[in-house]
Amino acid sequence: KLKETLIHAYEHTVYYKKLFDSVGFDPYSFSDPSEMKRIPLLTKQLAIENFEQLQADDIDDYYSATTGGTTGTPLKIHLDKKSIYRERAFIYHFWTAYGYDYHKSKTASFRGTDFNGKICRSNPLYNEIQLNPCLISLNTIAEYCKRMDKYGVEFLHGFPSAIYNLCKFANAANIDLKNKYKAVFTISENLYDFQKELISSTLQCPIASFYGHSERAVFAEAYKDGYSFDKMYCYTEFTGRDDGEIICTGFINRKMPFIRYHVDDTANKHEDYFKITGHREGLLSGKNDTQISVAALEVHSKILNKVASYQFYQPAIGKLEVRVVPIDSITESDKNGILDLFQGRVGDAFDVSVKVVNELEATGRGKYRLLIKDC
Repeated sequence: KLKETLIHAYEHTVYYKKLFDSVGFDPYSFSDPSEMKRIPLLTKQLAIENFEQLQADDIDDYYSATTGGTTGTPLKIHLDKKSIYRERAFIYHFWTAYGYDYHKSKTASFRGTDFNGKICRSNPLYNEIQLNPCLISLNTIAEYCKRMDKYGVEFLHGFPSAIYNLCKFANAANIDLKNKYKAVFTISENLYDFQKELISSTLQCPIASFYGHSERAVFAEAYKDGYSFDKMYCYTEFTGRDDGEIICTGFINRKMPFIRYHVDDTANKHEDYFKITGHREGLLSGKNDTQISVAALEVHSKILNKVASYQFYQPAIGKLEVRVVPIDSITESDKNGILDLFQGRVGDAFDVSVKVVNELEATGRGKYRLLIKDC
């Protein structure tokens, strides 16, 4: 699969044809994974700058997506439509270990942001009901549970912080959720121990996670106390010998190949599994003990077209400042639009403000931080 991916990228993309030729890499004679180190890394910034040259000319059936990532500038991605089903096959294969049957099992998904202020929407393609991860509260918890009961939900899937909130407010409202669901599948952010303990005690069912991203270049399944990378989905390297920041080459998206793609997340090897940490860490602390994942606020809207990058700053519980760096200038009307966008995502749990700045705060190593908290 790795050799096939390299040959396809060489034959059908301008970027990899030029790159391989420039370093003398011949994908046709490729025979040992150690040869991969001859290929320069692909960063998110390089992917943005070389977007057109990264497109495979033999794939016409595709769609566009974006990812916020850790640089604050969205990366546009073209994904061939077959990759949707390839991706789901890996997910379903992982879920079957917990009793999931993609033919008939029903799921409640806690992810996404475009709910227009509503609590839920249906998604018959995946046989699931999608529930707004940002509106869970003591006032809405009964409605959430009612919607799931009516739909016949067997599995929960989504941001750990959202499922944690579901359990926390169900307990506060004396709603018993014990043994109602067969398993919980968490995604997109780290599952903290305090979340795992509450979810486990409230639902009393298995909790499992997989690691991936919008670029569809890496996939790792929960295994023992960490993760195991799926070798049929991707080829994985690290900046260190056996650990470090993740470098991945994906097999399932042929429209826009990501070869030796450098991800900010870090994997540390323990025996035969990996611990993965990275930019997904971050929870916003709202009023009445509400917690919302930063991943739930990575949005893409026309309102942000005048914004070069943005960052969240939380000076106190229930307060959220959106710092924006304008591409040129931003009017008061633009600021109000940005304010309404993010206020609509977090609801009454936060008082949102918008501040225009010249630059965003970075780590000591110069890395962008999506969330800065002083509380």
